[in-house]
Amino acid sequence: MLFGINWGLYLALTAALAIGFWQGSRYSRRRNDKSTHSLNHEYFQGLNFLLNEEPDAAIESFIKALEVNSETLETHLALAKLLRKRGEVDRAIRIHQNLLARPGLTKEQSQQAQYELATDFTKAGLLDRAEGLLKTLVTEEGPFQILGLKRLLEVYRDEKEWEEGLDVLQTLSGSRFSKSYDKWAPIRAHFCCELAEQAIIKADYDSASQWLKQALAYDKQSARANLLLGRLEIAAGNVQRGIQQLQKIAEQAPDYFSEALPYLADGYKRLGNLSKYRVFLTEAYKRNSNSIVVSALTDVIAQQDGERAAAEFIAKEVCENPSGLGLHKLLDYYLAFADDKNREHLVALQLVVQRVISRAQHYQCRQCGFRGQKLHWLCPSCKQWGMIKPLKDIG
Repeated sequence: MLFGINWGLYLALTAALAIGFWQGSRYSRRRNDKSTHSLNHEYFQGLNFLLNEEPDAAIESFIKALEVNSETLETHLALAKLLRKRGEVDRAIRIHQNLLARPGLTKEQSQQAQYELATDFTKAGLLDRAEGLLKTLVTEEGPFQILGLKRLLEVYRDEKEWEEGLDVLQTLSGSRFSKSYDKWAPIRAHFCCELAEQAIIKADYDSASQWLKQALAYDKQSARANLLLGRLEIAAGNVQRGIQQLQKIAEQAPDYFSEALPYLADGYKRLGNLSKYRVFLTEAYKRNSNSIVVSALTDVIAQQDGERAAAEFIAKEVCENPSGLGLHKLLDYYLAFADDKNREHLVALQLVVQRVISRAQHYQCRQCGFRGQKLHWLCPSCKQWGMIKPLKDIG
């Protein structure tokens, strides 16, 4: 029977039972010997359950063995945290619910148990139950009020309740002159951008525009807000205004400039001003010569100076700064000039390069290293806002 036991859980529970038994028996000795006898019984019964691979029953014995008081509360909480960390969230919930059901907790202890239970519910995906607990907790002054607000913000984020989240952020941020205002400003901007994207889906462009302007009021460096607002302006026919909005990204958030290029190209095309677009791209190329900027500039050179000039430019760039995207673009021009004998080999090579590019991870989180082919403003792995950036070169 022992060979199949979960030894990590066994040792953790045994340690918790031993510590709790010692603390509880100390407390009980000050009261009466009868309680100590009860503790002995429950303690050894818990060990028996563990040896028989019955962790649920062992936990029940542990809960019964320890009277909740100032000396044993931390043992309960420590075991519940350990179980939650191991993925045993349902067991952590039972311990925290048991704590809250016991009389005699101080206000601070009760708040701590509520916070930990709300954390359990969050980890278990029971967001509505976590929200209910946290909304009560954050109305009460104490050391868990701010922690509760931060946890409630996570709940609203996961529920996509962006306006409710903004209310929480307002409380966390305080006034414009508070120390925490700047810390929360970028996140407030992202919440506004989420609301703007919801409005765009509903074709409510006025509301979307207002949310984006609010986002920029919180964080004028927001690449996401500038990108969305620039796209909106161009789509609405305010092309010059949209271009100006998108061009801010090149200076304010150069990591995201490649995301703006397709919309800038569309804007300049609508204006019929390819020369001005080329000047802008040339300056951007000098500052940040990533493969996407190079590819866009190559296309403009081809339109203005011809395919041979474009091929010479991209060939020089690929030699100096090799990239899959640059090589793919170069092969486009080689194919245009190739005879029938070489075309077949070039097509095969281009297909291989295309396959490599399509499988490449184009974005990476600067916080946790998560990689993906799609830009996420909220990292799916570490849940940090604005940490996923385009990689400089693709392929």
